Amino acid sequence: MRKQEEINRAAAILRKKGDRISVAQAEVLEQRRTETQLFKEFVVSAGEDKKDDKFFYALRDAARFAAGGLELEELIPDAEKYPVELVPAQKKERQTVSYQEYQALMRRVNLLEGLVDELCKERRQRAEYQKKPDTNRADFISQEETTKWVGCSRETLNSWQRKDLSPVIERRGGCTIVRVNWKVAPKCRTSVA
Repeated sequence: MRKQEEINRAAAILRKKGDRISVAQAEVLEQRRTETQLFKEFVVSAGEDKKDDKFFYALRDAARFAAGGLELEELIPDAEKYPVELVPAQKKERQTVSYQEYQALMRRVNLLEGLVDELCKERRQRAEYQKKPDTNRADFISQEETTKWVGCSRETLNSWQRKDLSPVIERRGGCTIVRVNWKVAPKCRTSVA
């Protein structure tokens, strides 16, 4: 297997040559196509009238070069006529920081992670809230009706509301059977299900 620098150099030379076969060879090198892929495309899939043996063998040679089966001189015999300069890959720079700077960076990272966690939590809560079914004013009964159903005074209902306790009154079927359940329900009113 060739190194990427060798493949890039060969592709640049082929592109500089500019003829149809050379450009196609450069594409084979850049796309890292294999002999098998080229065989399927240009021999198996192509009809007898569309087969171009010279073109296929040239592309096959490019695939062999990329795989390490051919040398540059075998792929491009006149490579010296087309000098190319490749821009060397940028080397990664190292930077050293003091322990105090490192600690400050870690504090910032932790702070950012905390903020991201809060935002994700808030987003999940919004999504859960949006999944709840919409309520309608007709689904609720007034405080006066609640006092009649539960059998207590308005003051008692108000004290329950301050303690985040609300009676839930359910009607089953078409009957007037009423069942009172108690559960913690912040910011909820008495409802009839």
